[in-house]
Amino acid sequence: MRKVLFILLTYISLQGYGQIIADHTVVDKFEDIPQEYIDKVKKMWLSYAGESHSAAIRTGLVLLESIDSWFQVNVTESGTPEAYTSSHFRASRATWGDVSHSTGWIYGYGEEDWFTSSTAIDRTKAGITYCNTHNLEIAAIGFGWCWDPGINSTSEFETYIDATKEYIAHCASSSMDTKVYFTTGTVDGSTATGEIGYEKYLGYKQIRDSVRANSARILFDYADILCYDDDSETPNTTTWSGHDYPIITTTNSLPEQTGHISNAGALRLARAMWWMLARIAGWDGNAPLSIDDNQNNKGYREKIVTHDKIELHLDEHYSKWSAGLYDFQGMEIIKKTIGSDLLTFNISTLSSGIYFIVLSNGREKLVEKVIKP
Repeated sequence: MRKVLFILLTYISLQGYGQIIADHTVVDKFEDIPQEYIDKVKKMWLSYAGESHSAAIRTGLVLLESIDSWFQVNVTESGTPEAYTSSHFRASRATWGDVSHSTGWIYGYGEEDWFTSSTAIDRTKAGITYCNTHNLEIAAIGFGWCWDPGINSTSEFETYIDATKEYIAHCASSSMDTKVYFTTGTVDGSTATGEIGYEKYLGYKQIRDSVRANSARILFDYADILCYDDDSETPNTTTWSGHDYPIITTTNSLPEQTGHISNAGALRLARAMWWMLARIAGWDGNAPLSIDDNQNNKGYREKIVTHDKIELHLDEHYSKWSAGLYDFQGMEIIKKTIGSDLLTFNISTLSSGIYFIVLSNGREKLVEKVIKP
């Protein structure tokens, strides 16, 4: 069961969240996503455009929902992708066209379609535009690497980076909200070891460095996520010619169940994907905050709670802040601008229980717990 907590009577800074990197450090943080942003992700359509390895993302999303019903998803594997809905997140690998087809829904997409020719790039741009002009807005799209043993040099990875930058620029110049994210690739199979494996590791580092050099880029670090097990602080590694580098863990690799990896690995990918999409939706990434009943810095002179209403007589400092009333699961019930030193919420129709008042000025938050009798 997902736990949602608040911090009582404390200040926090609201961080910017331009650059987003979903790697092994965020896998366990998917539980921190506030309900507000889970609901926003449920309005999204994700295209993880790839071949066989991309199945692990979709399987992982379904497995995650089976474990935790907060994370509802519908996966489309053929035909026209599902139209907009707010009841569940939509995921597929669908693209409109590829390097060999100027039109039509494609459910198998390789490096030759994303970055190896000008035709591929032009058709991928056209496909993104088609979706966004035919009521199938793509919230996020990225390339799902397969083994691709031939893609293992600096120049080839730079070609991928340049193509991805072109898609980002295309969406921006066309005023589309679609976010194009960078990805790293596979760390399993024979191409993950030896000289090719080491060269691919260097290529993934090249992608990571490119993302970190730009504050507005997004990375789904598929490779890094699978080189760690749950609760592991160090990656699994192998060696080639005196070079140590990370490789998929046994737990994430075996038994091979989906997309050439295990269900355990697929779940790690899914958790990180939800985190990344929540960040894209606007979440600042801050963890849910725990209750501190010993906090004395109140920010109000008097609090009155009855069956019908809540009244807070605020210090003058807070009279121009905004306010919201939230239930215990983090769902906003009432939102208002304060405007004076008296803040009132009508709670006559609400059930008895614990609620939270959140005051904010855009940079700081103050949260107060109230109990309706």
